[in-house]
Amino acid sequence: MLARLDLAGHRVGLQLYPDKDHSKLIGAIAAQGAEVDPVVPYVYDARAAETRIIAAIEGMTQGDIDAIALTSSGQVRRLIEVAKAHDCEARLREGLARVRIASVGPVVSDELKAHGLRSDIMPANGAYFMKPLIAAMATALGKTPPRRK
Repeated sequence: MLARLDLAGHRVGLQLYPDKDHSKLIGAIAAQGAEVDPVVPYVYDARAAETRIIAAIEGMTQGDIDAIALTSSGQVRRLIEVAKAHDCEARLREGLARVRIASVGPVVSDELKAHGLRSDIMPANGAYFMKPLIAAMATALGKTPPRRK
């Protein structure tokens, strides 16, 4: 599915599972010219995550990130919580205004709405899990003009 997209010069967040060999998949994406950022969602370090959240906020505001995928209402709350704790909620909202926001389903979309945010991409037909979310993102982002710097 990703072979249809021009990934050259883009960064791709790739969800991985612990204790698995993902070298072929990472290599295939990198061979298309993308920088791969592995994400291991079932391993959580709050302090390390805060640093990455702040970096993501900066990346969004600087135009380095095209989209953000949110898969739980807790992620939305954590994003806002960290932004408030680091006095950068305005920058978060500025960054989110620039990127496409993908929501795994209505629960996450409702949480976004509760914070005055929108959802641009969501799986269709009630298929609210990871694979349909990624497919919806690939479709939507395949039609997106090149990012602004």
